[in-house]
Amino acid sequence: MKQLCEDLEASLAMVIGEAEMGMLARAVVIAEILDDNGQRTLTLLTTPGLTEWDSLGMCRYGATAIEGFAGADFINGGDE
Repeated sequence: MKQLCEDLEASLAMVIGEAEMGMLARAVVIAEILDDNGQRTLTLLTTPGLTEWDSLGMCRYGATAIEGFAGADFINGGDE
């Protein structure tokens, strides 16, 4: 799993750099994985060295941001 997280960090850093968004400091990725048997699982991947406490804070920040956008869409009659 450690190598997967290191590869993820390198890939994200490259994509973010190419998009000229800045330098990747740390990241949390929540991915739904579909295996060969059709089983779905949610997997949490983080950049190496990210503590669980920091991961939790970043996930909560992301959820709050998404809730805000969803609430605004609902109030403004956005597309469903």
